[in-house]
Amino acid sequence: MYVAVLAGASGVLAASAGLRPAGSSPVDVVLVGLAAAAVTWAAATAPWWLVAMVALLAAGTAGPVALVAASMAAVVLACVVGAGRRNMPWARSLATLVAVQAFAHSGVHVFFGASALICSVALVILFVWGVSRRPRPLRRTVGKVLACAGVGIAVAIVGLTIAGVVARAPLQEGNRKATEGLEALNRGDIAAASASFASAATAFQRADDALSAPWAQVSRVMPVVAQHRSSMTELTSTAADAMSSAASALAQVDPDSVRVVNGRIDLAAVRALEAPFLQLVQAIDDLAAGVGRSQSPWLAAPLQRRLASLGDDLVDNRVKAGNALLAVQVAPAMLGETSVRRYFVAFTTPAESRGLGGFMGNYAELTIDQGRIEMSDFGRHTDLNYAGDLATRRLSGLDEFVEHWGRFDFANHEGGTTGSAVWSNVTMAPDFPTVAQVISQLYPQSGGRPLDGVFMLDPQAVAALMSFTGPVAVDGLDQQLTADNATQFIVKDQYRVEAADQRIDLLDTIARATVDRLLSSTLPPPAKLAETFAPLVAQDRLMAWSAHADEEQLLSQVKMDGAFPVLEGRDGVAVTVDNGGNNKIDAYLETAVDYLVNTDGSDAGAGVRSSTITITLTNTAPSSGLPGYVIDNGFGLPLGTNRAWLSVYSALPMVAVQVDGRPDGMETGQVFGWNVSSRYVDIPPGRTVTVTMMVEGTLQRPDAGAPVIRVQPLFTPAVYTMPSAAGGE
Repeated sequence: MYVAVLAGASGVLAASAGLRPAGSSPVDVVLVGLAAAAVTWAAATAPWWLVAMVALLAAGTAGPVALVAASMAAVVLACVVGAGRRNMPWARSLATLVAVQAFAHSGVHVFFGASALICSVALVILFVWGVSRRPRPLRRTVGKVLACAGVGIAVAIVGLTIAGVVARAPLQEGNRKATEGLEALNRGDIAAASASFASAATAFQRADDALSAPWAQVSRVMPVVAQHRSSMTELTSTAADAMSSAASALAQVDPDSVRVVNGRIDLAAVRALEAPFLQLVQAIDDLAAGVGRSQSPWLAAPLQRRLASLGDDLVDNRVKAGNALLAVQVAPAMLGETSVRRYFVAFTTPAESRGLGGFMGNYAELTIDQGRIEMSDFGRHTDLNYAGDLATRRLSGLDEFVEHWGRFDFANHEGGTTGSAVWSNVTMAPDFPTVAQVISQLYPQSGGRPLDGVFMLDPQAVAALMSFTGPVAVDGLDQQLTADNATQFIVKDQYRVEAADQRIDLLDTIARATVDRLLSSTLPPPAKLAETFAPLVAQDRLMAWSAHADEEQLLSQVKMDGAFPVLEGRDGVAVTVDNGGNNKIDAYLETAVDYLVNTDGSDAGAGVRSSTITITLTNTAPSSGLPGYVIDNGFGLPLGTNRAWLSVYSALPMVAVQVDGRPDGMETGQVFGWNVSSRYVDIPPGRTVTVTMMVEGTLQRPDAGAPVIRVQPLFTPAVYTMPSAAGGE
């Protein structure tokens, strides 16, 4: 009587512990409850020492302290039974009840399934030994029950095996089609993505039907096996619905409806994209949720890894889909749906380098009203240098920028006003959001109108635009400018013209003609534009900033904001060069950066690090044969000499510097959360100058991965070397 009550109590308590061996709540409650009750019942006739050993093992694996104490009490109780040489079946069952509850809340995580394995082996031994000491008729009855269970297990395994074989091919096809759909979506082929997702939905539905067949249902009550079946059916069912929803969403998207045609874009067509992209995001979220529900600690490691990999892919594509949704949500406002928008477009060239990349020679002002894009102004930087009231023109709220770059005509006049060369140096800071805010403040004070945003394009971005507009004919040139030759001409060849006025006219003509052609032609769909400009965005050759927070959030998320990297306690190095000779010689400058971590393993854990940064500057400019505005300088240096204002940004402060192997010095400071060391470096024509800088200090996150390494966009791509394993990384 007492044993039966204890067995029932053990089953109820264990069933409430939340164990899920089969992955189905009703089935799990029954399985766990019956197993716990059976073991507790059988233990009434098990040897006292075996009960004591099981209780001791339970104490060692139990999680909560209370269960550890209870398990030790069970050990004592079993020992009392043995010491008194008494039968006391209820005491054996009570000690086992406590051990079973401790196992149910086990905290062992040595390896996958450790707690389940220890629990199962101990309790099976206890059950078998206890039953073996029962009367023969009862043993036969238990044997028949176990035989029936064995037959059920065999049927479950065979049934699930058949279902798995039938589902294998559609599962593989569904996975392949889903992958093809994601790849098509990433490259902007909406029609192909929709078709692939539809095929994936059909394949996953066939797999789900196979796994839900009658012969696979028996496996639902088989521990561990049921978990795998449940995970697969959860995944295939959810995937079928999600892929179908994604295909339906993309079928509603017409990429051609949002093309720029003759300077106009259909705002209604842009708005119409919001619903399908919402549906697409929801489909990805649903599939990610299904993957999450299908994961279980009872699954085999390979399946867990595949599910984790699928989850990572979904996270990546969720970000992209979320960005697309945000883009169509904010695009109407950016295109002047509710009010007229004005954007400043800066055209830069690395022929005269600046910290952000290049010198701003020309600019355009774009006005957008109800989707209609017009060029409302165009000019040279010199038009802005002397415009407005120089006696009152000043920056506000940009204290860090003014502190570091104010002397370059941004705040070095009486009352902190700007000078007449401010627009010549406006791109000195290597952080585009900062530069854009400087432009947005100075432009209205330089004869312009308030801005909603700023864009910046270097010659490679202009050349990319020409791939859509076609060749541009320029008076005075024997050849047309195309996407293939425009960069070379803008950065180098145009400066072979002796007359500076003629060269400036060429620059104006190229930039103005390109913009005019853009606003009078039909541009490709957004996906094609994105494919073309993505590499340029990644290299900070095309950047954008918005004065509106939600739009700036989008630009940041798609990494088009050109923001200077944030260290967040990591290691890092960045190098910029500003032209110091007031010439166009930097197209002939080659830069190489080598970063070596000197820290030995003993200090790595504490974050103490010393590193060597080596910057090699090679001047390939000739000493003759080019106009003076290219190879001359205002400092009496030999023709062809490159005077560079070198700035090295580092996570750790500088402790020493050498120039061509000789000890020297650099001006130091801090900006954007980085240490910065700067100096002028004169590189004779055809020569190389090497600056070696030693930095040392403590990192907040020494194990945060590879250092952040950034070199400003140059005409000749910079070569940089990451730390090697021998260097401590």
